[in-house]
Amino acid sequence: MSKVEGLEYSKNLVEKARNLVENAEKELQKCFGTCSNVVLSCQQATELCAKAIFKATGLDFPKEHQLLFDQRKKVRPEVIELLKKEFPKNFVYRDKIPRIIFLTYFWHSFYAIAKYGLNDANIPPDKLFSREDAELALKHAKECIEVADNLLIQKELRKENNSF
Repeated sequence: MSKVEGLEYSKNLVEKARNLVENAEKELQKCFGTCSNVVLSCQQATELCAKAIFKATGLDFPKEHQLLFDQRKKVRPEVIELLKKEFPKNFVYRDKIPRIIFLTYFWHSFYAIAKYGLNDANIPPDKLFSREDAELALKHAKECIEVADNLLIQKELRKENNSF
């Protein structure tokens, strides 16, 4: 896959993330919005943005939901490689890349609970998440979109200036 194709792929992932966040915002605005759905959508958006960052930097991303650690609880080599990457000097969010990875890790821990609740205890997901949880998930997902978008803009500018 060429770098241009990688950028198109990344743009598509960020657009999917943006759509998930827009739908999550609409859900939260409803009188009886489902906070667990908002958390789930935002978790997916956060993950998509992190994967877009991998792709935009020419790296393959882990194909699982858990990006930070592998099954042995070791930091994935792909993550280490991403964190060592040189980002454009005018990419003002380069110091936020570790935070984006952390946010994917943080929200991943709620993925199954937001989707299924605590099945063994017969507690549905909607009994576990509050409006504040949903608002925090939205805030974090928007932060991830902002970072990924900015990186894609920088990559586009470099491509247009033939310095890609």
